[in-house]
Amino acid sequence: MSDTRPFSHIAFCGTVTDCLPDDGFRSLAEQLSGAGQAGPSPSLVVALASELLGQDRLRLPNWVDTDTRYLVVLDVPEQAVLRLASTLRLHKPDQRLQVCRDPSVVKRLVIALKRPAAWEGILDAYVLKDSLVVVLGDMSVWKFPVGRLPKVRRFEPAVVSRFVIDSPGSYLHWPDRDVHMGPSQMLQAVDPMHLADVEIRRYEMENVSRALRDMRHERQLKQTEIPGLSERHVRRLEKEEVRLTVEAANKFADAFELTLSEFLDELSERISALREDGIT
Repeated sequence: MSDTRPFSHIAFCGTVTDCLPDDGFRSLAEQLSGAGQAGPSPSLVVALASELLGQDRLRLPNWVDTDTRYLVVLDVPEQAVLRLASTLRLHKPDQRLQVCRDPSVVKRLVIALKRPAAWEGILDAYVLKDSLVVVLGDMSVWKFPVGRLPKVRRFEPAVVSRFVIDSPGSYLHWPDRDVHMGPSQMLQAVDPMHLADVEIRRYEMENVSRALRDMRHERQLKQTEIPGLSERHVRRLEKEEVRLTVEAANKFADAFELTLSEFLDELSERISALREDGIT
């Protein structure tokens, strides 16, 4: 499979690596820096606030543009941080800038970027009104209504905010109630289709097409017999001309008399078998 790193370029600037606990993590950060792949994905700059605001202001890499995202560790007076958006010339800073006080977020980011999928790691989290806001390892920001999170929704308001982030960023932990919750559980609770889409995008297009065709043939269904999908669309899916989406996967699952989860499990098993047989 291709590299699933979510950023085309990554820069851990200047002294930010001092936030990492030991030489092992610093070495990992060095491996990640500038090691991204070319392509349309956004870029990421990780820096201390003082590096961006001080007199000896950091010179940003030449690949920084309007799609660049920033993760900044707060080490200057709070008033100075208000200048970050203008200093970085951000027109929509809420979409591309994350400021945190916890230096451990740098370690969690390094670990997240070495995971099979960066979104499986948690960088930062806080409670905002009646929602739990979580920043995942791909710098996506999710707002989870507390009332929709299993177990947590039963907590008193004072308890909800008393969580800690696991050292590697794998889950949130509420010590008072000994409850753990990771990104997958939170996403599944509020947006199960997101996880299905993540799973589908992991597959190589070629193998998906072959597996879909085999699954349809075994059920003795014609291309015209997938309710909700035109014959032309089914044909294009099976000829690798378009990618499978969650919506289309749901149509196939219904036609095959499977739940979406069962459909994805079978699709995954067939794709694994094709890889083992060397069929692409």
